[in-house]
Amino acid sequence: MQCANCGANTNDGDRFCNNCGAALQKRDGLLRRQPTRSRVGLNEDLDEQRAPGRPRVSKAKNPYRDQIAQLRLQIKELKLQLRELNNHITGTRSNYFEIDSFLRRGPLRRVGRMVEGAQLFGPYQQRKQLQDQIAQLEYQLLSLEKSQEQWRSQQ
Repeated sequence: MQCANCGANTNDGDRFCNNCGAALQKRDGLLRRQPTRSRVGLNEDLDEQRAPGRPRVSKAKNPYRDQIAQLRLQIKELKLQLRELNNHITGTRSNYFEIDSFLRRGPLRRVGRMVEGAQLFGPYQQRKQLQDQIAQLEYQLLSLEKSQEQWRSQQ
């Protein structure tokens, strides 16, 4: 048996390492795992034991995972911007509705609506651009997810 702390050889009945003094048994009486091989070497040995004669096949890295994660993050960010813009538009419109209720029909009401339209023209254009960007990124995401599924089925 070997010490799990320093790797020195010890006798089977020993409770402590003669080299470093570390406990060789856990409190529940189980011996610690011996660090004779690295985890990679141990996995290779297990693969050989399970399937002798078969070459070890390494699992290929998913080439789409990072791109998909990046697109999802971009979509999330754009949706947050769209939500903030919609809140701004809603606040501006509610202010004009309050003013509009006090005005009678006539030129003042029409002027108020024209001012509201002028103030909201820019935000409406920004909203349309954000919606188009989100739709474009979602199409790209869908395309990547389809490609990923095809890749997985081939693996």
